[in-house]
Amino acid sequence: MNRQFKQISAIYTRVDSGKFDMEEAISHQKATLSEYAREHGLTNIRVCSDCGFSAYHETRPAFVKLENDIRHGKVFVFVLFDLPRLSRDYIIISEWIETFLPRYHVGLHSVKEQITPEWPIPLALPIAALFGGGR
Repeated sequence: MNRQFKQISAIYTRVDSGKFDMEEAISHQKATLSEYAREHGLTNIRVCSDCGFSAYHETRPAFVKLENDIRHGKVFVFVLFDLPRLSRDYIIISEWIETFLPRYHVGLHSVKEQITPEWPIPLALPIAALFGGGR
């Protein structure tokens, strides 16, 4: 039996436990990113959320599942509200953008930074600037 596989447009949301109303913050991210995805013609949308996890925590449950889905070719595009949802470490962000996502042919959209899959490379300097140039 030959089943056709349809890749997903993965929306990732995250807030840490320091947020006063975590559920409201996650809901706002989901609504903003879902609207963004529709406006940009992204289909087969799946929202992955980590509520109450710091960006320094590398084993966030939804993030780990999303990373595995990317590795297994299930994801076509990755959509974030902003780059710090991914990590607070600009080196990790650079690795994802310059190495990990391209290796699996996954496009990146980051709404706040206005990054799309067509965004020019190299990214190391602009990403470092977002974090004050250091770790």
